Amino acid sequence: MKVLAAAPHMNITLPEVTLRKRYQIALHAAGWLIFISWVFYFVYANRTLTFGKGLDILVGFLFHLLIFYFNWYVLIPQYLARNRILLYIAAVLATLLAVAIIQAPLDYYVFREYNPGLEALFMPERLLQYAMGGLVTVFISSALKVTGNFIRNERRNKELETQKLMAELAYLKSQVNPHFLFNTLNNIYSLAYKQHPETPDAIMKLSLLMRYMLYESNDTLVSLEKEVEHIKNFIDLQRLRLREGTSIKFNIEGDLSNKRIAPMLLMTLVENAFKHGLVSKNEIGIIMNLDVQDNSLTFNTINNTSSHKKREYGGIGLENLKRRLKLLYPNGHILKFQEKEGTFYATLKLYFRPNQK
Repeated sequence: MKVLAAAPHMNITLPEVTLRKRYQIALHAAGWLIFISWVFYFVYANRTLTFGKGLDILVGFLFHLLIFYFNWYVLIPQYLARNRILLYIAAVLATLLAVAIIQAPLDYYVFREYNPGLEALFMPERLLQYAMGGLVTVFISSALKVTGNFIRNERRNKELETQKLMAELAYLKSQVNPHFLFNTLNNIYSLAYKQHPETPDAIMKLSLLMRYMLYESNDTLVSLEKEVEHIKNFIDLQRLRLREGTSIKFNIEGDLSNKRIAPMLLMTLVENAFKHGLVSKNEIGIIMNLDVQDNSLTFNTINNTSSHKKREYGGIGLENLKRRLKLLYPNGHILKFQEKEGTFYATLKLYFRPNQK
């Protein structure tokens, strides 16, 4: 049975959007205020600044504002963002030409006395000055817009990647529980069919396992002690269906306290050992070893395999385990399988991350 988990999605409320817009407006206003203050303070700090000259500067500043935001809201979205580079360049040049045609008469007829050397309406030097100033404004506007879009896209991609990861992990986890329960219920059915006296005990053990899977294992990480306790309950449940004298060993070395891992990882290897082991007459039983170090743990299982059919390292359990390890511990795990002379070896080494200890 496969249960598809719905992917989480971003909920952006209207107040949040309004707040972001206000923040953007405030940031732009602060930037322009700093710029105009810098112009007045450093350029005209030691000069006499008349009202007319100040008005001339403010008008020039308004033209730069026009170029900046026309490029920001129109030219970049319409041309540059759509990879229409040549059209974008042409549009920028046309914009600068239009601004120069409007600004030149204002400087010549209105603010001529504040612009020494202005002898003609359209002086090449003056037009070049307009163009260079406008190009600097376009460059700053484009750089800020492209950088902002890049940062937003990166943040959005990371959010989408996180959502996809969470959805896939939820789906993989939903596969673990039904798969595990299916095998466990088969075992209890076998006990009940044989009217085994310890069937009630098996049902109690199953209830403990289900409690762990349904409630305690929903967290991203669980304590290693809980995971080991879960494994022990599973082993006790399995012992009920095995004949007396079957060898099952679970050796633990190291300190389990204050260690956290993703749930049901070790359990998958244990279940696989019981599912595929104990099938031949010359049984070595099942051996499980857990060695816990300060920064890592190593867990291995040893069990016999059938000599009559070829071993396949797959199935829902192991393939699920491989994928979960790749998602949860991309650079922090080693998983190895080996079969030799009718014995199957599985070894998993996990490296704890700092927040997992």
